[in-house]
Amino acid sequence: MKIAMLNPPHRYGQDTTQWITVPPQGYGGIQWVVATLIDGLLAAGCEILLVGAPGSSVRPGLTVSDATTIDATRAALSAFGPDVVHDHTNGQLLPAEPDWPAVRTHHLNGVPKHRGNGVYLSHAQRRAAGSTDAPIIRLPVNPDRYTYREKKDGFLLFLGRVSVHKGARDAAAFAQAAGLPLKLAGPAWEPDYLHGILTDYPDTVEYIGEVGGSHRTGLLAAARALLVLSQPFGGPFGGEWIEPGATVVAEAAVSGTPAIATDNGCLGEIAPHVGIALPVEQTPTGEEAAKILAGLPAPEHLRAAAIEHWGHHVIAAKYLEVYRRAAEGGTWT
Repeated sequence: MKIAMLNPPHRYGQDTTQWITVPPQGYGGIQWVVATLIDGLLAAGCEILLVGAPGSSVRPGLTVSDATTIDATRAALSAFGPDVVHDHTNGQLLPAEPDWPAVRTHHLNGVPKHRGNGVYLSHAQRRAAGSTDAPIIRLPVNPDRYTYREKKDGFLLFLGRVSVHKGARDAAAFAQAAGLPLKLAGPAWEPDYLHGILTDYPDTVEYIGEVGGSHRTGLLAAARALLVLSQPFGGPFGGEWIEPGATVVAEAAVSGTPAIATDNGCLGEIAPHVGIALPVEQTPTGEEAAKILAGLPAPEHLRAAAIEHWGHHVIAAKYLEVYRRAAEGGTWT
């Protein structure tokens, strides 16, 4: 199939000369999803046009467009002639009624801007969007992009946006209870929140900033466990935060690292496969934290489970079924 993949176009940090690429230079959850799905689709023999990520690397079967606006995207799609368009931009680059068969993966909370032919990342996200029968396809992971380690170092890892809804402070509290250092990695766009964590947990938390490349994959492989303690409040758009998909859980698992998560949103569905899901707003005692760490799955189990449930070939095959349904004129909400 010929597939046009629409990525949300964002500048790279403060550099107005660069766009966040696919895969991203640093933080970029959706960009990692798009990159990994492309891996699986190329392996399945598809031809792909990537829009919304100028500067990304090309390879056989993949063309990268310079388009970053809806008008430029329309022109690029017309030239490419896709069998289906896969929109990851929540309508930013694709109108409500496109000229081509389209599938729209919702990566956010709440109701998507355009609900037609939506795909959701979890049952929790789909419920919150008000849909009952749209496909649910988990976020993919490509084991070839990660480092696998069975021997772990003695630290816990938080990897993501350093914000209330992502549970960065909750991760610090867990690490302190466990008596282990926490490496806090990710962009901190709320400096007062970060300052509060570093002030209250000075002997536990090391903030290492936004990470990418081998530094990022090395951290995922070396950590004793990944803390994904998402909370249902403090989200960027107001209202209840329901964790939609959580790519980092699969990334850690394929690296041999278990997840200690809350049961918020998708985490209650995926974390039990590769770790544990705890109730939100619950900080364990030292004894409870030690018991949780002692009961986590072994690295070889984690990697096998990640590939079985979320491997890029598995997820690409599920999307191909949905693409064919859309290309044949199928519609759903």
